[in-house]
Amino acid sequence: MLSTIRKSTGSWLIKFILGIIVIVFVFWGVGSFRSQRLNVLTKVNGEDILMESYRLAHANMLDSYKQMFGGQIPEGFLDRIDIKQQVLNGLINETLIRQAAGEMGILVSDKEVQNIILDIPAFEHNGVFDQGLYERSLRGARLTPVVFEAQVRQRLLTDKLKALLGSGLAVTEAEANEHYMFENEEVNLAYVLINASECEKEVNATKQDTTLWYESRGENYMTEPQTKLRYLALKESDVDDANVTDLEIDAYYKDHRNEYEVKERRRARHILLKISEGADEDSIEKIQKKAEKIRDRIDNGEDFAKLAKENSDDAGSAENGGELGFFSKGMMVKPFEEAVFSMKEGEVSKPVPTRFGWHIIELEEIDPGRVKSLAEVKISIATKLKGQRAKNMIWDRANEAYDEIIQLGSLSAYAEQHEIELKTTELFSQKKPPAVIGGDPELLKTLFALNSGELSSLLQIHQGILIAEVLDKKAPYLPSLEEAKEQVKKDYVREKAKELCRLKAQKLLKAAKKQGLEAAAKDKGLTIQQTGLFKRTDKTAKGKLPPAVAQAGLSLCEGKAYPDEVDESGNNFYILAFKEKKDADIAGFPAQKDAITKRILDQKQQTLFEDWLKHQWERASIKQIANI
Repeated sequence: MLSTIRKSTGSWLIKFILGIIVIVFVFWGVGSFRSQRLNVLTKVNGEDILMESYRLAHANMLDSYKQMFGGQIPEGFLDRIDIKQQVLNGLINETLIRQAAGEMGILVSDKEVQNIILDIPAFEHNGVFDQGLYERSLRGARLTPVVFEAQVRQRLLTDKLKALLGSGLAVTEAEANEHYMFENEEVNLAYVLINASECEKEVNATKQDTTLWYESRGENYMTEPQTKLRYLALKESDVDDANVTDLEIDAYYKDHRNEYEVKERRRARHILLKISEGADEDSIEKIQKKAEKIRDRIDNGEDFAKLAKENSDDAGSAENGGELGFFSKGMMVKPFEEAVFSMKEGEVSKPVPTRFGWHIIELEEIDPGRVKSLAEVKISIATKLKGQRAKNMIWDRANEAYDEIIQLGSLSAYAEQHEIELKTTELFSQKKPPAVIGGDPELLKTLFALNSGELSSLLQIHQGILIAEVLDKKAPYLPSLEEAKEQVKKDYVREKAKELCRLKAQKLLKAAKKQGLEAAAKDKGLTIQQTGLFKRTDKTAKGKLPPAVAQAGLSLCEGKAYPDEVDESGNNFYILAFKEKKDADIAGFPAQKDAITKRILDQKQQTLFEDWLKHQWERASIKQIANI
């Protein structure tokens, strides 16, 4: 049945898959897809997990993290999270889930998988599933339909299993009420902030002090491994003969017309009557009636823009008579969008409810969708095709050059043969690579694995292709105190200043418990600040405290106005004091009840599922056959 999709299916899909599907698999891993390469990595209850499945999962997870960090993963991050074990655990999880689902008789039909995929907007063209777009989008995400459909199937199977395990769970109204009151309780904290840099001037770093510091922490000053390269960079920008013909441009335009669609836009103005958070049904109904009266006044000939200025709660548009400008589908909240895109020019809507309140909308103008003409996009297509051709040409040239380098025996011999001047780097570490190499951790790892005199393979850099030869390598070494004295002194002063400030903060907290924070701070000439009332859901106390400090402050109350210890974050020390508490307004509970109940139920289901999965691990036979 899934073959129907494949026969009948650009690429913001990467974002879509990361948001909808791949995030799930970052946690669980990517499915164990069969391969012709039958090298077994692990056996789970006798079922093989193949090395090829692991490589695919590892590549997908790596791509996910690259997307998360904007293309460049921070140094050391992958080691800290132990990505290798994370991927393997995900594959084992999937296998255990699949095996248990089979034992319980839980199945996912091809039709269910098909329906999920058909409903993904990323694969739709003019609201209809487009097979070509589907396949192109998956290629852009480095997936095949078979792999993607297996991912969807695994996700559905997991969801069904979770639902079955959690079918007996429930949330009482009392639980939801308690959760609401806890979440919406507000606290105001007073605090004094002491930064360690304020104490640095009090530190006297003698030669003896820095010498003892250096001798006890010498390993901290070890240098990084360094390497020096001679290289040939084949850059796409140097290709000047990547020409394309009008026929090629025309053919591309015909094959990719959907890329040049301009969405229909509509220009509207609105009057918004806001509904406050936690408003009861009577308040909501009252605002609705007010909206209906304003709508009647418009029907009786009053000016929409004037009424918007007088009545709209949307400060951003009210001044301009409610004007919102042009917008296309996907830019407004769904009920608002559905109303606007069902209206005719000049029409005024009945009051439309959204999560913001009640809207009265006037549709001013429709700019119909269209496909840009070839004349409009010819230059951009030519640029794109030239870029693709230049990329292919540079790879061809790089392959030819590399073959010749191997035949001639060295990079320098090739340069002499072609009268090319090779470039040379200075010695550099992985933390400070030259611009030509960039900060790709995988590329740097490859280069630093080469021995002195060794030639690299073809390496892709952001400008093109690099062929490098290692001229020199410098192993890590411990510099003398004289070489490192500036850094040693800086580190010593910073650490001692931090110790001084910590001691000051501890004394201030002790004094505050006796005479109050205000009096204790005044004696020391320190400034007291307040967070203002903030809810438990506000992790940073309106941006005034680090999350861990704000969390510690929420444990304070009238019976315990001060914490046991000074709260520390980086170089900052916080002395907290409880000021006041405001109980949640129970009137807001009915409006939030359903959302809170669902959230608690989801948490219960997830906890139950994680406990169940942990039990599956404990009872399973898991044998690792090969190393990762």
